[in-house]
Amino acid sequence: MRDQPILLVEDDPIMGESLLQRLQLEHYRCQWVRDLGQARAALHERLYPLVLSDIRLPDGDGESLLAAMMQRYGGCCPPVVFMTGYGSIAQAVRLVREGAWDYIQKPFDVDVLMQRIGEWLPLCGASPDAWFGVSPASRALEQLIARVATLDLPILIHGESGTGKEIVAQHIHARMCQDRIGKGVPPLVAINCAAISEGLLESELFGHEPGAFTGAGKRHIGVFEQADGGILFLDEIGDMPLNVQAKLLRVLQDGQIRRVGSEKTIQVAVRLICATHKSLDALVDAGEFRQDLLFRISGVPIHLPPLRERQEDIAWLAHRHVDSLNAKLCQTKRLDPQFLAWAKVQPWEGNVRELFAVIDRAYHFSADCWVRWERSGLPCSERAHAAMSAEAAQPHERLDQYLARIERDYLEKCVSEHKGQIVKTADSLGISRKTLWEKMRRHRIKASTAP
Repeated sequence: MRDQPILLVEDDPIMGESLLQRLQLEHYRCQWVRDLGQARAALHERLYPLVLSDIRLPDGDGESLLAAMMQRYGGCCPPVVFMTGYGSIAQAVRLVREGAWDYIQKPFDVDVLMQRIGEWLPLCGASPDAWFGVSPASRALEQLIARVATLDLPILIHGESGTGKEIVAQHIHARMCQDRIGKGVPPLVAINCAAISEGLLESELFGHEPGAFTGAGKRHIGVFEQADGGILFLDEIGDMPLNVQAKLLRVLQDGQIRRVGSEKTIQVAVRLICATHKSLDALVDAGEFRQDLLFRISGVPIHLPPLRERQEDIAWLAHRHVDSLNAKLCQTKRLDPQFLAWAKVQPWEGNVRELFAVIDRAYHFSADCWVRWERSGLPCSERAHAAMSAEAAQPHERLDQYLARIERDYLEKCVSEHKGQIVKTADSLGISRKTLWEKMRRHRIKASTAP
């Protein structure tokens, strides 16, 4: 469900009415104004995730609108996209360089505009139903988690450090809470097995009685008891010692724990979620992890892909994190587009955790409203410099020519991959067959001759 507010600035009554109706059909909340004065008034009342404006208005033009927005928001304005005729392309390119987000040339296919709006809005952090990401891999993961969240099965999450394993556990717990409204909030208890010494891990898991060992002056309630009726999240279970693995297996088999130094057993009902960055199969082969325990904890295996394998999520995550910092610190900062170009070619070995740490540094050290990669404290590689240069329009090539060249290359690639089958190609691109045919005709691409 999109339900995102868009400000439409268009003086042509036919064009304005047509766009308003289509945006409403696509479930966007659209406010339509017809001149610069009305646009200024609307922008004074609220902050829009996207402003879609004609470049020529009865009482001004795109330059006036962009200047008004920059003044209203202290140099950082909401994303604005201009609709322009052929004669105003040079002005549109100049406005993009001055801070506008993008432009679209008239006459345009409304289906193409709707598709691009769907691309623009997630870049502004306006994807309300997503919590892990917007890439196909992330959305598939969210759907899997929604299906298994309420099932009484143990879950084993595998992923590199920083991919969000504990975030997954938190969302499973949130779904569990939704199903138990009015019955109290079930606990979520987390423990990192790699952060606790072998001598203390058993006590942390199962608790201990006074005098059970040197220094045990009073009773300690372990995490299994703390999580009774809820979820216990065991992070980095691959680092659990073999002797503790045997005791954990017994607990999972009979649902009973025994505090260290006690003869009494305690019944617990805990849903177990385990996580690791290691290959447990390899640890089993090496004799470092019990195979019978692996069978017990892997009721639903979930793999979290690293950030470098889901590049579509980088911009969404970055904007989302900046939005959260803005809300926390009462700021209106925005990511410099070159920051995203730089971020998309980084290896991100620390994954999302590293990305957020870099953004935090760049955000707090920014001297104005723009969050720039230069403020992250990290060098820019030759590859990143090349990507950043590619993001900007080349001075010897008009922006519309550059975008058309990129679109043609991508269409040729997709048509070739699907062996000239128009239906499959259109479905993979998320556009209609009619739109695909029009694009192929405009770029002179033939299904039978595509490389």
